[in-house]
Amino acid sequence: MTSEALPIQRPADHHTPDADELPTGPPARHSRVAVVGAGFTGLAVGLALLRRGVHDFVLLERADDVGGVWRDNTYPGVGVDTPSPLYQLRAMTNPDWSDLYAPGHEVQDYAQRLARSTGLLGHVRFGADVRSARWDPDGARWWIDTPAGEFTADVLVSAAGLVADPKVPEVPGLAEFPGPVFHSARWDHSVDLAGRRVAVVGTGATAVQLVPELQPRVAELHVLQRTPAWIMPKPERPVGERARRAFAANPVLCRMQFDLLYAGAELLATTRRSRLLRETLTRVGRRHLAAQVADPELRQRLTPDFDYACKRPLVSNTYLPAMSAPNATLHTGGLSHVDGRTVVSGDGSAAEVDALVLTTGFEVGATAPIAQRILDAAGRSLHDHWGAYPRAYLGMNYPGFPNLFLMQGPNATSGASSTLLFSEAQARYVADAVCRMAGEGIRALDVRPEAEERWTRRIRRRSARTVYEIGGCTSYYQNDEGHNVVMWPANTAEYQLRTRRFRLAPFHAERGRTGAGRPLEPLRPVRLATTA
Repeated sequence: MTSEALPIQRPADHHTPDADELPTGPPARHSRVAVVGAGFTGLAVGLALLRRGVHDFVLLERADDVGGVWRDNTYPGVGVDTPSPLYQLRAMTNPDWSDLYAPGHEVQDYAQRLARSTGLLGHVRFGADVRSARWDPDGARWWIDTPAGEFTADVLVSAAGLVADPKVPEVPGLAEFPGPVFHSARWDHSVDLAGRRVAVVGTGATAVQLVPELQPRVAELHVLQRTPAWIMPKPERPVGERARRAFAANPVLCRMQFDLLYAGAELLATTRRSRLLRETLTRVGRRHLAAQVADPELRQRLTPDFDYACKRPLVSNTYLPAMSAPNATLHTGGLSHVDGRTVVSGDGSAAEVDALVLTTGFEVGATAPIAQRILDAAGRSLHDHWGAYPRAYLGMNYPGFPNLFLMQGPNATSGASSTLLFSEAQARYVADAVCRMAGEGIRALDVRPEAEERWTRRIRRRSARTVYEIGGCTSYYQNDEGHNVVMWPANTAEYQLRTRRFRLAPFHAERGRTGAGRPLEPLRPVRLATTA
């Protein structure tokens, strides 16, 4: 699936749209809950609130559509690398996937249908990039500054996304490159790469999808690899029209399919602790590499020197053959510097190219822009508090930031199963907290420092025994000290169990029948369809 087939097209210069270009959505005003972002995680929070009868909320979205990462990523070959039936909200499943690994435009279409069919679209304020959010202890509310106006909210939920803001490397000479340069998450559809010499920087999840699409179209393809990834066979399974009709007619089948795939994903996730399983899957990866790359020297450079699952394993049947093509060249050691049109890799090899595509990842954790924009009462940001060590109770709450919930925060997401399982668990927890505050007259909740510290110590102990820290690699999972600060170190079911309902004991509660503590309007829970 190439980008030309994708219905979502954006200009190369990604920016927050002017407010007068967009649907108005809710006006700038006070809400009980403000959610930052209208990707799948933000939509999950909105759905959870609606199901509990909470209608007074706004989704603050910086762009011009819902979908988050699936709206932003339109590069050739974009698609899920988790089985599609796992990559959906269980509250409202999608029976219409065309393949076990669906193309990106289908995921974006699902997000749009989800927002429209549930009424969530009416809660979204587009063009509302959160420039800052500051806690007001006197009013027990958050003041939120956006280009669309100033908003206030009793509760702030950050669903800005784990992979929302592209990371551009600081490479000497990169800014002076005379040709097109763009990040894969900001694909420039105005640039025609056919017949040109193209360099792709990075060999992660995006590159594995992008390289096979570019290789047949370009004159020369130069791939600059810092470290190789474990590439596993991709079980491609087109879903016929008959099967899709059966899933749409019988939601129980969707649930059964989900449960089966979930069990398999959780079994694979045990590689974080099981050396035996890692060694077994390493052999599978080596056989896949040997079957697809005949050149022993190239095969050696494409073989990781770290344990399976230390970094996220990738699935592809086309990446390795593309790397073996006559017009493809692998450069190792990453991108060292750029001299005019010449890219120089860490191994000393160089190539003259016409365009540069960066698949260099995203700002995560403490370096994410949203962590620098959420401020406590004294004006200190989450980034200032965290330093190089992002941490939070349940991955959601940090002391000194009352009524703030972080979605997919520190150590609260998965690299093996679906991240949306965590999103829905956290969304239910947030909705339960909002209802509990209203029901018991609690205007402010602040997690106790000792509760966060106990939680963080527990996470540290458990992470220290996982492949994320002992597998011999460096990755975005780790901080500068090599500690895992991104991935949940246990099975998904345990996290779901710990967040099944809000517990008041770990929090300091400020009571009062104002703000978040005011009673809810008479409950109007929304009954949602089971499929989008």
